[in-house]
Amino acid sequence: MFSNNILAKSQLDLGSNILNPKDAFKMKIIDSDNYLSLNWEIEKNYYIYKNSIKLLHKDKLINFELIGDPIMHKDEFLGETEIFRNSLNLRLLGQKQQNQMDYEVVFQGCAEKRFCYTPIKVKLSSL
Repeated sequence: MFSNNILAKSQLDLGSNILNPKDAFKMKIIDSDNYLSLNWEIEKNYYIYKNSIKLLHKDKLINFELIGDPIMHKDEFLGETEIFRNSLNLRLLGQKQQNQMDYEVVFQGCAEKRFCYTPIKVKLSSL
């Protein structure tokens, strides 16, 4: 399940168009014969920081491959950083034999020129 709070309560006053993170960053699991991957559909005017993405299996970092087209973004807090817009795929490397229910993905995303969510942790078993 998505666990998240918006960084500052004052940001809530920006209007009623603030999306819940599960709606802003829609995720689904793709389970093929050879690999397991996650797919994000990222809503318009939202993005995910490339360097925020982590994959955990029983609290240990797991190697993965990101498939998408990152773009450079100038951020007032992080400076020049890469982000993903529209869509993103994360492919687990060499982990197909393990139980997907034990995986968690952590990432941070933002709404363009409005606010950033605190890091979001999602258990794959909730997808």
